[in-house]
Amino acid sequence: MSTLRYTNGILIANLMPFTAALECDWDQLRDLTRRLKAIDGINGFVVNAYAGEGPTLTREERIRAIELHRAECNRDQPVIAAILDISTAGAVTQARDAELAGADALLLCPPIASSWQAHASPQVALEYHRAIIEAVSLPIVLFQLAVGDPSSYSHALLMQMVQEFSQVFAVKMAQAADIVRYDQDWLALQSCGRCIFAWPAVGSSMFHCCTTGADGILTGLATFAPHEIVAMFRALRRGELHPARELHRRLAPMNHRIYGHPYVDLHCRYKELAFQAGVISTPYVRGPMIRVNERERVALQATLDAAALRPIG
Repeated sequence: MSTLRYTNGILIANLMPFTAALECDWDQLRDLTRRLKAIDGINGFVVNAYAGEGPTLTREERIRAIELHRAECNRDQPVIAAILDISTAGAVTQARDAELAGADALLLCPPIASSWQAHASPQVALEYHRAIIEAVSLPIVLFQLAVGDPSSYSHALLMQMVQEFSQVFAVKMAQAADIVRYDQDWLALQSCGRCIFAWPAVGSSMFHCCTTGADGILTGLATFAPHEIVAMFRALRRGELHPARELHRRLAPMNHRIYGHPYVDLHCRYKELAFQAGVISTPYVRGPMIRVNERERVALQATLDAAALRPIG
């Protein structure tokens, strides 16, 4: 793990392009990955996450996506497989498949259970994570969400999992607009007794989170705005607030649109913007998600034009 670039750069939660028939477009994914991996500051990729519509992929498709990224990425660029299933047994199978397919680490998304609220029933998350961690030998990334999301771990539960599971080495910090929660979680991670990387993930609050502290960024936003995300992160790491703030302000209208109401369209907006920016050639999404409507497309295009993103090549 020491040779892999987990810090001081960007991890991209990659998209999964589909054909009009909603088949995985492997050639397009390979081309996208090759272009992104060559950008200075891109450390690696997260595969089969929500941005990549992982829950809609078959077992074979998830395995192939991991194998493709591992084959295309540089050896020092980690490939992290997101794990998400309706059952613990299914998640364990995904984790074992990911390890065999060449994943370097696992991002464990919160478990899915009817009416589950993580803060009220923490034992569900504990047993879910324990079962997966005991089944594989890979390092683990936890996934923290904002207060108000039913799957958000309480601060106490997050720190309990960090302390109890020695395989945990990083946390995807998706606290969204809850900057106080980000601060609370980040500060506790810094004093937990071992090195735990913190990776903010939500574009609309990324600037604010990084001013508190971050070891890198993990986001699907970097599929179509990689240069800008790298530049903002590096500026803040150097303590150069002014250029970072200017980048944040330029991207803010687009980010507010992406992460706005209804939040369920977040990843569909990623894909639509990637299509509008010419990063991918098809905007199709698999159900139950639905491509954003024409009015939303026009609004997204306006924010994209204003953001003036640098092409990815």
